[in-house]
Amino acid sequence: MGDEWISASDVEKYGYCPMSWWLSREKDVSSDILRKGSEDHREIGEKLKEVQEKEERSGRLENLILWLAIAASLVSLLGLAFLRTDELLKDIFIILSLIWLLASIFFLYVSESEVFKADRFSMERIILIFAMVATILAVYSFALQLSDDTFARIAQILSLSWLVGASYWLKHSLTLSKEARERRRSLDVMVGEVKYVDVAKKTPPMLVSEKYRLRGRPDYILDIDGDEIPVEVKTGRVPKGPFFSHILQIVAYCLLLEEMNGNPPPYGIVKYSGTEFEVEYDESLKELLTGKLDDMRLSLENEDVHRNHNREGKCRHCSRRELCPETLV
Repeated sequence: MGDEWISASDVEKYGYCPMSWWLSREKDVSSDILRKGSEDHREIGEKLKEVQEKEERSGRLENLILWLAIAASLVSLLGLAFLRTDELLKDIFIILSLIWLLASIFFLYVSESEVFKADRFSMERIILIFAMVATILAVYSFALQLSDDTFARIAQILSLSWLVGASYWLKHSLTLSKEARERRRSLDVMVGEVKYVDVAKKTPPMLVSEKYRLRGRPDYILDIDGDEIPVEVKTGRVPKGPFFSHILQIVAYCLLLEEMNGNPPPYGIVKYSGTEFEVEYDESLKELLTGKLDDMRLSLENEDVHRNHNREGKCRHCSRRELCPETLV
């Protein structure tokens, strides 16, 4: 059987009707329905990209605020250390330094465990903080040998300045977070981190499976509890359950993520206006998809494709009905 590349969107068209899929390959079909759907998808993608960018900027500001606050606290303590000379206090700082250093080593070990793989960034930040504090505390133990009120005042002024800076950037971070939440609410996307968005201005990389010769771009991907969940947005009428063709498409994206990450997503999401459905990704659906891929390649070899239903309503809603030689309407 042939090794032609097949896209996830082609799988969706084939699942709707093989003849519709075939006509989409042979003809450049343009219709108000397709144009409207394309415009809706572009608008959703741009709004989600805005959410992603605002949340990333907010995250960077949060890191800046964290470092400013830590630096302010440590400099303030350093200033206090220069106000007195106390051998016992010096020893306490040395002990604290060793404790924080051991804690950073412990977190380094924990970050390598499978439990924290999904939150590696947070763990690395904790490790860095603990190691830095351990270093500063060690420096304090030597600083306590000195006494300089002038340095203490300078340290307090610096500390206050950094806290003011942290407050300034905190305001910006909160504004960005609020705007991102409002945009999420308007799109009904309140859970998960936006990891991937398909937008025309900045096309994301194609998801590819060499093994199945399958490729595609979901509308977006959410990171939910460490799992990458593909989401496909569908415009038009809202069904009581996901259409078969849409199930095939979201399963195709799940397969692509499994092939690329080595870890299958537990489910994919098909989203309609005002509602969404979780499609569990399991072996039975995976086998169904790979079977459809074989059928599509066989059709390409034989060049023999026909309508697979007797439903007038399906033909009536098909954007390619005017070109179809087997249409029922």
